[in-house]
Amino acid sequence: MHHSHVDGVPVLRSLRSGPLHAILRFGVGARDETYRTRGVTRLVAAFAAHETRGRLPETGEPVVSIGVDETRFTVSGTPQEVADILRTLCRALGEPPPDRPDERAYRCDDEAAVSLPPLAAGALNARYGAQATGLLGQECAGCRPPTPDMLRTHAATWFTRANAVLTLTGPEPVGLRLPLPPGERPRRSAPEARYPRASWTHRTIEGVAVSVESPAGSAAVAVAHRIVRERMTAALARRSASAAPAEAATVPHDTDTHVRLLFTPATTDDAEEVAATVWSEALRLARIEPAQDEVDRHCRGPESAGAQPCTLDAAARTELFGTPRLVGGVTPGDVRDAWQRAMAGAQLVVPDGLLLDLAGPDGRRLWCRSCWTWDELPPWGEAFHEPLVKRAFRRAGERHWTVLTPDSVVTCRTGVYHALRFDDVVALERRGPERVLIGRCGCDIGIDPAWYRSGRRLIRALDAAVPAELAFEGAEGGRSHEERPPHA
Repeated sequence: MHHSHVDGVPVLRSLRSGPLHAILRFGVGARDETYRTRGVTRLVAAFAAHETRGRLPETGEPVVSIGVDETRFTVSGTPQEVADILRTLCRALGEPPPDRPDERAYRCDDEAAVSLPPLAAGALNARYGAQATGLLGQECAGCRPPTPDMLRTHAATWFTRANAVLTLTGPEPVGLRLPLPPGERPRRSAPEARYPRASWTHRTIEGVAVSVESPAGSAAVAVAHRIVRERMTAALARRSASAAPAEAATVPHDTDTHVRLLFTPATTDDAEEVAATVWSEALRLARIEPAQDEVDRHCRGPESAGAQPCTLDAAARTELFGTPRLVGGVTPGDVRDAWQRAMAGAQLVVPDGLLLDLAGPDGRRLWCRSCWTWDELPPWGEAFHEPLVKRAFRRAGERHWTVLTPDSVVTCRTGVYHALRFDDVVALERRGPERVLIGRCGCDIGIDPAWYRSGRRLIRALDAAVPAELAFEGAEGGRSHEERPPHA
């Protein structure tokens, strides 16, 4: 592998016969967006690719792909074609998008979207809420596309020579230039899991998922991940011949940490049994060492110790993120100990309405975590109730009201409430007179002033309490909270 720099951008090249294959990579992806700027990364990339196609209609075009943490532009062709496309693409990335972009640029990015199974995305949302990788599973209340100012800010922050690396496979192009704008290496702070210890919680998903955090450079936990997946699949098959196999995914969290996920579909009728089976297999490896032959078999996986060559992809990720290579020397005891540490903060995610009674890694009852509080009085504050006429025709269990405190808005139902601190609001959608508050926890609270007496005063108080930069007008066709109680 040959390492050099062009215009301040690291270039990694592997010599191979055939057409030149180039990938221009940027260390930015879906985890670097916010609720309001969702989709901004792929739009910036799509605009640049659109401009490149327009300026070089006779050559190939860059293929855009957006990941959780990385954006790639892939180009193939003769050395001269690749050099021309890369030079034009870099210039396009350094130019601000127009205030009125070509609508075709909005449509050319459909295939560039981040692809993650819904169960995995739901588990990430349960773990981190409406931020970073948790956004991948966040239901959108109806955001408009990011504004041109958002596109410009995002491009200037992330699509710079300080956050790029180019990998080449094939002959070196003559006269290669990468005129990207200057910038500083972006700094990101990954959010902590919402709950620090092992727990279970609900999400609107059609299955069961388990997530754990683990060191990015641990071969032992990588082997454990594959062993648990295989065992889960076997246990589910013993329970039902038609059971779907367990699936696995690994998502980067920060430089030193990965989130490892295991998930499987389940119906409403069998979700409880599936959850018990999945959790039991995850716990078993944390308590009992696997057999040596089982470890040896899974050590031959693509990310195991000694099985990950110094590929262009691995080297590029090291350049972008400082990602450590997997540390080897895996024994059955290492696998159990690594998985045991990971399981101390594991989270089991099940469909809404399910109640579980399972043991945690410490042998005590597994902790249930929810944004809702049951069987306690809501915080004291100004209460906004439904008009007397509506209350008279509702059953007690169907009534709902809102309490406004100096630092939070509290959605109440009979016997349960949800408190959302204004400090934890990540977005406020305005849809006519209605408001939808999106919390960092991943919940959304919809409020229509028509629901309550003095409802307009409640709306004015919410508008005043939430910072103006977090508010936006909802897109046409977005969902409405009309005639249904607030939910989270």
